[in-house]
Amino acid sequence: MISLLDLCFYRATGMLHEMGGEKCLAFVFLWMTTQNLMTGALQVHLEPTSVLKHVNEHLELVCTALDCPGEAQFMWRGLLDTTIGGKMEWNQTTSRRVYSQLTVADEKTVICKVKCGVHKEARTKIQVYSFPSDPVISRWKASSLLCTVHSVYPFNWFTFNWLRGETRLTGREVSDVYKEGIQDIYSEYTPSEEDLGKNITCRVTLALAGVPKGHQVRSVTVQYGPASINISRNTTVKIGERLELKCDAEGQFNITWKKLEKNEATPLTTDKVIMIEKATLSHAGEYECEASNELASRRSTVGVIVKGPPNVPNIRLSQVGNPRAGDNVTIICDSDSVLPVLTISGASLNQVEKESSSVSVNLPSIQLRDSGIYHCEAKNELGSTRSSVTVTVHAPPMNSTVVVHPSAPVMEAQNVTIHCSTVSFPPASFTLKREDDGLEFASTNGIFHLFNLRSEDKGIYLVNFTNELGYETQTIHLVVIGPPNVPNIRLSQVGNPRAGDNVTIICDSDSVLPVLTISGASLNQVEKESSSVSVNLPSIQLRDSGIYHCEAKNELGSTRSSVTVTVHAPPMNSTVVVHPSAPVMEAQNVTIHCSTVSFPPASFTLKREDDGLEFASTNGIFHLFNLRSEDKGIYLVNFTNELGYETQTIHLVVIEGEASTLILTKAIVPSVSSISLLTAAALLIRHLRRAKKDSFGPSLGDALDL
Repeated sequence: MISLLDLCFYRATGMLHEMGGEKCLAFVFLWMTTQNLMTGALQVHLEPTSVLKHVNEHLELVCTALDCPGEAQFMWRGLLDTTIGGKMEWNQTTSRRVYSQLTVADEKTVICKVKCGVHKEARTKIQVYSFPSDPVISRWKASSLLCTVHSVYPFNWFTFNWLRGETRLTGREVSDVYKEGIQDIYSEYTPSEEDLGKNITCRVTLALAGVPKGHQVRSVTVQYGPASINISRNTTVKIGERLELKCDAEGQFNITWKKLEKNEATPLTTDKVIMIEKATLSHAGEYECEASNELASRRSTVGVIVKGPPNVPNIRLSQVGNPRAGDNVTIICDSDSVLPVLTISGASLNQVEKESSSVSVNLPSIQLRDSGIYHCEAKNELGSTRSSVTVTVHAPPMNSTVVVHPSAPVMEAQNVTIHCSTVSFPPASFTLKREDDGLEFASTNGIFHLFNLRSEDKGIYLVNFTNELGYETQTIHLVVIGPPNVPNIRLSQVGNPRAGDNVTIICDSDSVLPVLTISGASLNQVEKESSSVSVNLPSIQLRDSGIYHCEAKNELGSTRSSVTVTVHAPPMNSTVVVHPSAPVMEAQNVTIHCSTVSFPPASFTLKREDDGLEFASTNGIFHLFNLRSEDKGIYLVNFTNELGYETQTIHLVVIEGEASTLILTKAIVPSVSSISLLTAAALLIRHLRRAKKDSFGPSLGDALDL
């Protein structure tokens, strides 16, 4: 409904016209006066006016409306009109806000709003804290102590203090990063040796104003380990005697006995006393007693000596696995008995003895000869014990040898045995390989038998000695003698030699030391026991042409090869013989014999110098028939082959005189074969018959024209 005040307001603003303006103004003035009187009378009280409570405590807020003539209306809110916790109870003039268990979420400013004709409000601020329990000290990170306070709020009002008695210690907060709300907080302290057995206190203070005195400080005190530990002294007993060890500490501590053996500790008992009725050698050693609580511990040790024959010693090598030849190796023997006399002996080693718990022998460069069994003996006045170790030295093949029987060159069809040996471990395998064709044989014992050898079996053989660590190789040259192969005879130059060349005739043989013989032509026989023989002809001549032989022979037979030597030379030492040699009469005949030394054979020409008339002969003989005086003169004989020529000169003298009754045509006829002669004779007779008409007959030129 619209109140009268609202209607007047609307009227004043021209929105309504039912009420006159003057009446509305009078009403408004009366209403405002009444409201001022009512507001000045209403009062609101909120108790308590400030609150500091522990989390989970009970809280009751009471809001009272005073001088309210009617029934008051209450509303509970936080700042910015936010909701709050708790439950509301009310009557005509009072409202209660009840929190059964406060939480951190309840920490805020609470407003109680009252409407009794007018509105009024009152405020109070709720603060909470949490410090429910004493701190707890625990071991942390093995060597530190950790003080923990659980479920605190607000964390920034708490401080830690570490104390040893009344002495302040230095600790540190573990984390500087905190979350909102209730949480655990921590402080760390690292004790020193001085703290052992002392009381260590962690004191935590809440410095928030208004906290009750009994809730401001909480602390915890613990004893950091035992102050001292009492343990039996070092003990010596004989085998079979009773052994008793005791350990105790002041305070409430747990006792733990351990036996220390090499790199480990074996737990024995948690009793304060170890009781062994009959001690044995195994009970000897070092024992540790530990007195501990949850924070720290103390340890103390006691040595126990049990007298008896020494324990079996431990003999070993300084390296793992089998050594290789050349390694630096130490043989070590240890004993856990009380100062026994230790002795190492065996294989190539001189005995080494020492009164000690350990003895060793160094082999700076171990060899195969050092392989074997090594012993270590431990002894005392009550007896002795012994242990052994086998040392196996590994090595690649070395110092390998090869023996061939028979060792001299062997004849064909003979047998050969090859004995191979080496120094190695693991044992070597043996292979025999022929170098030229790779033919390979294997042997497990290093012995190879070659049966019924032939000459083609000769050559270089490789013997390989191999194991997993390496190998070694030896070379043998097997010589097999059979009938020699056909030798190779040749000249030192290519092609036919020329007269005067320096020529060597060479004969080679690939057989084993044959006897080589070169013979032939103008050569005196040359013989030599060698794979090669040669003969030098420093200035070879035509007389040296011919067949040369090379014979290779041994006790099993012989072979032969030949080479033909053809010496080439231009004509030389040429001669011309004219018969008759004295001046001749007209109509006489003359024979000219020409000879020369050359190869290939020379051709012969006879040339008359004055007119160049030329005749040829294949055998160097020229026949001049029925000479006339005009045939006299100088004649040139030319000896020619492809390498050169030579010329001789003859002077033919023909004396004029009475012609013979037998009229012969003058002619020069070179000596030719019988068929050629018959042909020439027939032609000559025919020509002479035709020439009877001429008393002087034909001239030499006419005859040669035939």
